[in-house]
Formats: sequence, structure tokens, C-alpha cells
Amino acid sequence: MNTEPRIIAKPCLIEAWKAATKLLVDEGDRFNLTVHITNPVSLNEADVAPFCHRRVLPGSSKSVYDVANTIFPGTTALHSSDLDQFFAYYHRVYRRGQRRHQTAWGTYYLRLTAFGKDQKNQLRKIIDSLTEWRSQPRAAFVTHLSSAELDNPRVMGAPCWQYAQFIRSDANVLSMTAVYRSHDYFQKALGNFVGLTRLLRFVCQHSKMTPGTLTCLSTYATLQNQKAKTRQLLAIS
Repeated sequence: MNTEPRIIAKPCLIEAWKAATKLLVDEGDRFNLTVHITNPVSLNEADVAPFCHRRVLPGSSKSVYDVANTIFPGTTALHSSDLDQFFAYYHRVYRRGQRRHQTAWGTYYLRLTAFGKDQKNQLRKIIDSLTEWRSQPRAAFVTHLSSAELDNPRVMGAPCWQYAQFIRSDANVLSMTAVYRSHDYFQKALGNFVGLTRLLRFVCQHSKMTPGTLTCLSTYATLQNQKAKTRQLLAIS
């Protein structure tokens, strides 16, 4: 299987996903696929619906928006509210959802905001630091989504998103890089890109910065043996 790094760069989130997915259809699963989206916040989320995998796989348990929600909730009035109020409300929402629909390890949102035994709110620490620090470090802020204390190696069912790094790509511009150990481009990647964009927009909003680029490294990019369905989805979208 190909391990040579491949970079796909597009302005639009949807076009970047389509180009990456077509590459996997044409050349097969591969390692070290990097997708670079230069203007992710230009996305109108309604435009994602025609590319949802449920159009060709109706029995799929999660829609593209459900996948995005595992990372960060869709925009509501609360997104502009006091941070304490926002985090308290969505902590209850995600905990309630986790009790109703238990998974092996939880959701990315809860790992971003209540990580590990100490329940650390990684997002709050980053936003506070971006707001309060006089210095302007280029690459000081990392969120962790997996750890040896919480996760054991598994064939399936472990967190695929490993970490994200917020990068000050210009004096007032914040970009983000996310690393996935394994990445399903048929059912998950598009929703992941949407959720990551929501996250970047939120952090920028509350740290009074301008959203920059979104870069995603998929260490292993796969269609999960759904090449025919993926080709069908690209054809009708």
C-alpha cells in the first residue's frame, strides 16, 4: 500500500473532500493523505447534505451531521454566549447523549472539554491563553483526543482523531491541523471536516481571531471496502 505523502489543497471543504475521496476510489486506500482547506469557514453547512453517505447507504447509523456533532455542536445562540454557560449546557447535552447511545470511548467533544481523570477543559484553557497572553506563540496550543491512560489498541472502536494543533499562522489568524490515525472517507471524513470547522470558528470567535486554514493528516485513509458505494455517491452528488 502506498505510503508516499500526498497533499490535496482546495479552498472549499466539500471540494477538498471530493478530490481526496476520488483519489481513493481511483488509486485505493493509502497512508499519509493530507487535505489542506484554505477557506473552511466559507462553508454553508446546508451544501453538505447532498454528499451524505446515507444517500447510497440508507441503513447507516449516523448522518454527515451526526458525525460533525461528535466533534462540536452546530451553531446556536449559545455559541455567542458566556463560555461558562456554553460549556455547562453542552456538557449536560453530551453526557445525556452518551448515556442513551453508549460507545466504547465517548465523543470527541467531551474529550475536548472534559479530558481524562481530571476532566480538563482543553478548549477553555486555549481560549483563555489566546485572549490573555501578551506573547503570540506560533504553535503552543494542542488538544489531545487519545491517551495511554484512556485507550488501548483496538482493531476498531478506538478514537481515530488523535490530536489537533492550533497555529497562529499570522498575527491575528488562527489555523488548525488535525491528525487521524485511521480515517474513513466514505462515512466519516466529510462530517469530521464540518465538525473541525465548527471548532475552529468557535475558538476564533471567543479569542477574537480570524479563522485561517484547516489541515487534516489522515495517517491511514480508507473507503472501508465501500469503493462502489463511494463512486455512486460522487456520481449523484
